Amino acid sequence: MRIYRSSTIEIPRDLNLTELLHKSAYPDLPESHLIAKDSLTNRSITIGELRDRGGRIANGLKTKLCPVDQARWAIILPNSVDFVEIFHAILWTGGVVCPINHALKAVEIGHGLAVSRPHYVVVYGPTAPILTEALRVAKEELAGQGVSWLLPKVITIISRASGFPHLTDGYISTERLPIPHWPDTADRLASIHLSSGTTGKPKGVELTHYNFVSNCYQLFAHDKEQFHPASRTVAFTPWTHIAMTTLPLFLGPYTGMLHHAMPSYNIEEFAKLVGSNQATSFQGVPSVVLQMANSDVTSRFDFTRAQYINVGGPLKQDLKDHLLRKAPWRLIQVYGMTEAAGYVAYQKASESPPDGMTGKLLPNIEACLKKEGSSEDVPEGQPGELWLRGPNFTRGYAFNPEANKSGFPMKGWYNTGDVCTIDAQGRVSVVGRTKDLIKYKGFQVSPAELEAYLNVHPNVVEGGVGATWDESQLTELPTAWVILKDRFQTADQKVQALKEVHRTVDGQVSGYKKLRGGVWAVKTLPKNATGKILRKQMTAMREGPCSLERSTLKPKL
Repeated sequence: MRIYRSSTIEIPRDLNLTELLHKSAYPDLPESHLIAKDSLTNRSITIGELRDRGGRIANGLKTKLCPVDQARWAIILPNSVDFVEIFHAILWTGGVVCPINHALKAVEIGHGLAVSRPHYVVVYGPTAPILTEALRVAKEELAGQGVSWLLPKVITIISRASGFPHLTDGYISTERLPIPHWPDTADRLASIHLSSGTTGKPKGVELTHYNFVSNCYQLFAHDKEQFHPASRTVAFTPWTHIAMTTLPLFLGPYTGMLHHAMPSYNIEEFAKLVGSNQATSFQGVPSVVLQMANSDVTSRFDFTRAQYINVGGPLKQDLKDHLLRKAPWRLIQVYGMTEAAGYVAYQKASESPPDGMTGKLLPNIEACLKKEGSSEDVPEGQPGELWLRGPNFTRGYAFNPEANKSGFPMKGWYNTGDVCTIDAQGRVSVVGRTKDLIKYKGFQVSPAELEAYLNVHPNVVEGGVGATWDESQLTELPTAWVILKDRFQTADQKVQALKEVHRTVDGQVSGYKKLRGGVWAVKTLPKNATGKILRKQMTAMREGPCSLERSTLKPKL
């Protein structure tokens, strides 16, 4: 078995995230150093204030609610200083945080609750009415699995909602809870993060204190030049997403990085905040990269302190050149996933790898490349399915033994489903994916989840979902192919039927899951001998009627 390795560092197993909050990679960093601000409440917080507020909220929760050790807490609120505080307070009590995007629909929040089965929910006031319906959905889903679940205690945060207690109603103590210590944090759950899979709806990824502490140590040891007290980021990606959990919540306080939280993205507001915060580091999700490359905001607002813009894949040369002329930043290629508590490979500031390469694996991570569907190594230099292991990798999926079996084909090794190459210098390149996940502007969409809606529509005999590529947005688009019922005979009838299917499915899912690639009519769905849809073949079938006007979308490669 050929194993690729990077460097090795010491990572303490007895250091938990509350103890990490009270440490600093820069020992001279004062407690008055600012680490978070937000646009939702206009609050800001220093590292000293986070340690104090987190400890007092933890004491209030512990005293008033008496939660059991490792109690599960769903938090459903926008990016904000309050998000950072409540996350750390729950960890301080010995609890497990289950972050759920507040902007999801009730049925999706309900599934998140069913996956994590929380004992408590902390919810943003305006989201509380949706939560009521989501709790009903979760209760029904678990009942269908034969699981009895007591409805959780609900507390509102930031703003009140009628009928629920609020966090300031006696849940904040005047004294801090003592800092906990556990001898082995590899056994202490810190969070259950939602991550999409190919077999259906999102799964719950169990991440320990050791996973998160490891990723912080790995990133800092890998490249101190990017993680330091002068780093400033305007953060708009939801903090429920793993990429914006590790950095603003854990690595940020540890290294003194500042994150200004936006509850939602708007390019003009974003550009204003870049100037007022003198931002140095940027999130390069595809839609933002395109906007920055084609907008004049970098000339109208102050982007002069820009140093890095992180991207998760190669850019076409003309787009790359256009983007690099907009500000004094340089591109940093990164690669990560929920199961890795954030990041796997990260380009160093001093590196200039060839296009498409992310740089070397982070310290203590091991990789191997396998032939698809087997445990056999691919020939050296050839692409293969990337298997990974390391101290930052999940111990498994919550309440889901089947997902654990498929995700970990060999003890300790996680199968990413990504097809990669690793060169002689240990640099990783992602060349494709064996998994069926669709990545729309950084969000993961499960085809199986959308197919469940397609296949109950009265116009549809059978349907499948795959990805088409939109060059204008540099992203994959969720797209459907359906066999229509026989009653639709004329071209106009078929188009109207497809539009009805399109509207119905889009009305049941969140924005990033909508069928932006359209719904296409086909006579048959291509399948293998076992009945599995052959998605690569299906995505090329775009000769028939469609719910959209004809486009230049390409099949997902």
